[in-house]
Amino acid sequence: MTLTAWIRSITDRLERGPRRPPFRDLKPTVEWQVNGICNYDCSYCIQSRASRTGAPTRQMVDRIIDGLARLPDVWEIKMSGGEPFAFAGLMDWVIPGLMDRTCHQISILTNFSAPLKVLERFCALTGDRLRITSASFHPERTGIEEFIDKAIAYRALRERNNPRSSFVVNAVLIPGRVAEHILIRDRLRACELSYFPQLMKIKGGVYPYNREERSLIERLTEGSHDPNRVNRAPSYRGLHCEAGAWYFVIDQHGEAFTCRTGKRFLDEDHSARMGNIAEGSFARRSAGELCPYPICPCTVPVNRGIVRIPAEHDTGAEHGI
Repeated sequence: MTLTAWIRSITDRLERGPRRPPFRDLKPTVEWQVNGICNYDCSYCIQSRASRTGAPTRQMVDRIIDGLARLPDVWEIKMSGGEPFAFAGLMDWVIPGLMDRTCHQISILTNFSAPLKVLERFCALTGDRLRITSASFHPERTGIEEFIDKAIAYRALRERNNPRSSFVVNAVLIPGRVAEHILIRDRLRACELSYFPQLMKIKGGVYPYNREERSLIERLTEGSHDPNRVNRAPSYRGLHCEAGAWYFVIDQHGEAFTCRTGKRFLDEDHSARMGNIAEGSFARRSAGELCPYPICPCTVPVNRGIVRIPAEHDTGAEHGI
């Protein structure tokens, strides 16, 4: 395929998709798993070690960004990995490319291990287009006081460069260590830092915490099932979801999927594959469908209005937490 034909095929496919979100509160979002590399090896990581490898070439990054640039309207490009800052191309190719060649907003999920100088450059490059920094606290790798010191320094950088952005600290509730999170939550709140607990995911669902830790989880979360405050990884099966139309996931090779669960269940549901945004085979769905999956491990779709939740829906019933 010639370069001209490749560009035309991408443009044709992207332009066939819907042009405007069907709901006013829907925020179009792409989750870009920029690379596989991670500099941590946490015991509770849901990603297998085999998947935490590899990084895209400069050509692959450029082609993915070209595809993102052709999306209609303004999207949030939420980058993750692996650990995105463990990939040198993030700061050399990805961020400059998104800033120069797209109009989209930028968010990032990071283990917050990058040096402050790198984070300072990130803030300076992203400016008023930075939306959310989600920093994961990993107690196997760092202490809470060290983490807080860095978070406060990063807040100052954001106030100077990205005053309209937000910052949240997320943390997996590690079995056997849930009680520690009461102190973690209170220390973060004392420093006016947002705390977002996540139930630990395992293959097939959510970890089966014992009775004592289930009680601690309710105390820690103050009984909330609000996906803006806690990730309980519920099921939205049977609810209308705009995944594939106004939300999708891209991996480091440019492969696109309707959502994280769709990617995980690919062997059972080939319809979750949306083609490759770097090779010209990518196409968005024309409209949303009913969710077919037993778990939604990420709160991005529901918090961006991709999943349409009736007021009476109990988001915690699936797992009894």
